[in-house]
Amino acid sequence: MTQRRTMSRGLISVHVGLMGHIDHGKTALARAISEKVSTAGLDKHPQSQQRGITIDLGFTMFVLDRYMVTLVDAPGHADLIRSVVAGANIIDTAILTVAADEGPKVQTGEHIIVLESMGIDSLIVAITKTDLVDDAHLDRVEEQVRSVLSGTGFRRVEYVRVSSKDGVGIDDLRESLLRVILPRKRDTKGPLLLPIDHAFLVKGHGTVVTGTVLRGSLRIGDLVEIAPLDMSARVRSIQTFGESRQTASAGDRVGINVPEVDSAQVSRGDYLCEPGSIRKSDKLFVRIERNPLYRGRMSQRMLVSVSVGMATTTAELIPFAMENGRRVALDNTDSSFLDVALLLNSPVPVYEGARALLMRTDLPPTQMRIMGHGTVVDAPTTVTMWRRKTREGVVQRIREDDVLVAGLAPRRALADRLKGTSVWTENGVEGVIREAFGTRGVVAVTFNVPVSPGDKVLLDQLKEEAYRFGTR
Repeated sequence: MTQRRTMSRGLISVHVGLMGHIDHGKTALARAISEKVSTAGLDKHPQSQQRGITIDLGFTMFVLDRYMVTLVDAPGHADLIRSVVAGANIIDTAILTVAADEGPKVQTGEHIIVLESMGIDSLIVAITKTDLVDDAHLDRVEEQVRSVLSGTGFRRVEYVRVSSKDGVGIDDLRESLLRVILPRKRDTKGPLLLPIDHAFLVKGHGTVVTGTVLRGSLRIGDLVEIAPLDMSARVRSIQTFGESRQTASAGDRVGINVPEVDSAQVSRGDYLCEPGSIRKSDKLFVRIERNPLYRGRMSQRMLVSVSVGMATTTAELIPFAMENGRRVALDNTDSSFLDVALLLNSPVPVYEGARALLMRTDLPPTQMRIMGHGTVVDAPTTVTMWRRKTREGVVQRIREDDVLVAGLAPRRALADRLKGTSVWTENGVEGVIREAFGTRGVVAVTFNVPVSPGDKVLLDQLKEEAYRFGTR
């Protein structure tokens, strides 16, 4: 495990997600344990103050022993699940808040699944607002959460009871974090990769973008690119929570001054990266692990919401199976693991190993909306698949050595091409086409057991087609 020392104080950077259902005390908890507030921290967004809820990712910082901990406060409202996914992409571990007076809710479960999908394997459950209930009630809530988490794959889960109002349990939470924190292995040698979570204009300095370095490193004066905008710029300055620095590398949360970039054109989901290291695509092949709690369909051409890194867009889903080296499109599938093509409504930046999360945002938040997650396998310029079409014929006449079947081909030339093709009756009797018969597309078929005149005979044919969003 590579653990990097950062900043002049020699601290190790870690990012801790703050997740949980709306109004379960995340922001109050962040305020209770944090020392510095960064972009969008502690509900400073005007709509957050008007609506009384967190609507954007907030970033706050505190020092814990040898760690510089960045808290990533994700919104709990069901409509803002995309921001939760964005936050989960950059964290090492998480605190899941559950209000003592309400217990676990639907979004509690969604956040747990997002964390698992993003590879988070340790978790602290903070039961908040303990001042509102008695100990017996607290015991029941903790048991409910333990039941929810019993079937998950988290390596380690700790439980802490806190009250941000009177400070009870805050020290216990800090101690629990020390036991759970395990920074992910950092790739400091690869090409620079920094997902941008905020971009804004600073008077006298120009554009500043903020984010967490996922891979590689950078220093003042480096030439960087904003993908997928194809903008290039020089790094003028680098800061971490107000402290200037010359360099930054994987694991560091930074603000980067790139004055040549127009902040109005930069969006969450864009990347600050090494020039030429990221491309954009509106077509993806993804290997998906289905969420076992999702009970809905996974069918061809259904519209889904797909998050790749911090970017989210609408996509059409095409499940497929490999047959003799061909991608054959499926009408639907209930497999636990599946290959899909995603035809995106708009291009997203993609890179090797990018994680993808599929959701049904058309479903009400009272239902499980997370369909599954996976890793991008390829981002082709075109998607071509084979589509299965079933033709139906009928047994016309029984002969001594074979059976004549009409309706599988419209004319002799096409019937000739079917020689050696497998067919079957609606009762499951298998056969093989021997040859064409006559001029009207009739074929001679041998079956492995007797059939009768009038029996339906089925033939599967594969047709190659190009796929793209919005076309059939």
